[in-house]
Amino acid sequence: MPACRIATGARVAGKFGEKLGNVARNFGDGLVPYLPEYFPVAWKLGISISLMITFCMAVLGSVILNSQSARMQSQADSFGTALAAQLSASAREPLLASDDFTLQVLLNNLTNNDNLLGASLFDHDGQQLIEVGTVPANVLPALSDEPVRWQQEQTPLSSYFARIEQDGTLVGFAAVTVSRQPIIDTQQKVRETIVTATVLMGIVAIIVSFIVSRRLSRPIHNLLHAAREMRAGNLDYRIQERRNDEIGKLIDAYNTMAVDMLEKDQVERVLSRFVSPSVAKRMMSDLDQVSLGGREVEATVVFADIVGFTSLSENMAPDAVAEMLNGYFDAITMASTFYRGTIDKYMGDCAMIVFGVPEDDSEHLFHGLCCAVMIQRLIERLNVVRSQRGLTTVDFRIGINYGEMLAGNLGSRDRMQYTVVGDAVNLASRLSNMAGAGQVVAPEAVVTDANIAPRIRFEPAGSMQVRGKTDVVSTFLITGVHAHSETLMEQRIAQFLNQIMETGLRMEGS
Repeated sequence: MPACRIATGARVAGKFGEKLGNVARNFGDGLVPYLPEYFPVAWKLGISISLMITFCMAVLGSVILNSQSARMQSQADSFGTALAAQLSASAREPLLASDDFTLQVLLNNLTNNDNLLGASLFDHDGQQLIEVGTVPANVLPALSDEPVRWQQEQTPLSSYFARIEQDGTLVGFAAVTVSRQPIIDTQQKVRETIVTATVLMGIVAIIVSFIVSRRLSRPIHNLLHAAREMRAGNLDYRIQERRNDEIGKLIDAYNTMAVDMLEKDQVERVLSRFVSPSVAKRMMSDLDQVSLGGREVEATVVFADIVGFTSLSENMAPDAVAEMLNGYFDAITMASTFYRGTIDKYMGDCAMIVFGVPEDDSEHLFHGLCCAVMIQRLIERLNVVRSQRGLTTVDFRIGINYGEMLAGNLGSRDRMQYTVVGDAVNLASRLSNMAGAGQVVAPEAVVTDANIAPRIRFEPAGSMQVRGKTDVVSTFLITGVHAHSETLMEQRIAQFLNQIMETGLRMEGS
């Protein structure tokens, strides 16, 4: 039976706890919509400190008030007990002599005291003999030392009793009645004083706590602002405040991290000028993975080569050649970026562009074809602008191919390069050498691809014997792509030429 009751009690307690938890969760869920999404830490600290100080002041005031009230009541009880003992000593002989007159005079004289409201005498049987002033009705003398608390017309009173003895024999009792109103009035004044002091101290505590909280949270705001600046890309921002505490160490850690990130960003930006941005980012994100090796991928490669560059460069100054190459390579870079291509390398007057690596691209072949066509269109329009300014113009020949190739870091352990190699890459290079000025040459496999053929315009270019190949290679000239892609292409070409016109075309010798 006891075990059954214990189990039943446990189930009841469990259900009560579950209901209480549900009520708390529902209350919290209902309160969430009314809470701000962002609550500053200064407010949290200020409110917490204010509540703590106010609570401590309230507890301290309550303790002081209770202690003071108990002390005052104890003093009043001592006073009342002393008066009762004094009356007992003075009334012993008249009471034994049954001298009622003397007893009456004694009580009258005693009640002349402002603190004493009444007095009475009892015989040894507890029967009241004489009373003066306010005395409790129908109250027998207390056999203990504890006073009797009572009330008359909303006035709180206390009656104190003392035994009257003669040679150890009980003769009677003496009683005095004292008002407790002065004590209550004093307690009320003390309570009001403590409450006022608590309120004032609470207000001061709130003001001081919020001032202190704002000062303590200022470094956190500085760190938050610094984090926003870093998120916005401003890696030059530094926190100037210096502190000799944990927050100071956190500030130093942030400044050190910002310096390291700035250095990394600078290295990545410089590195992205020598390799593709995606390769640079991948290398900087995990330096431990930068090692020799590669993987088999299907990708597209484009070779864009200047026609007759050797003879042309013989008649130009080196700096003029560099300016000319940079101007044309800017156009090629723009076209490759527009179609998600990556400049693998510049080899003198030739640019090698890959599509599908290192970033995956399911449309790498079509994007490579669009890029090749765009380069020829852009070079043609760029040559018109340069001719109008009397600058040297060149023509490009382009070869394109796709297929399986090895992509990865190739070279030596001390010096390596991310690139692609393979038979498909070699064929694209050979086709570039066989193309004419302004032409884009591709092998038959490109134009017969079911996904590509409907979206490009091409014409046969004949069969060629390619060095390194036993069989002849059927080639085709890519003359354009479908209308929508060409519209986007022309828009981007126009934007690039407008930028050239606004910023100024690179000129030889300038």
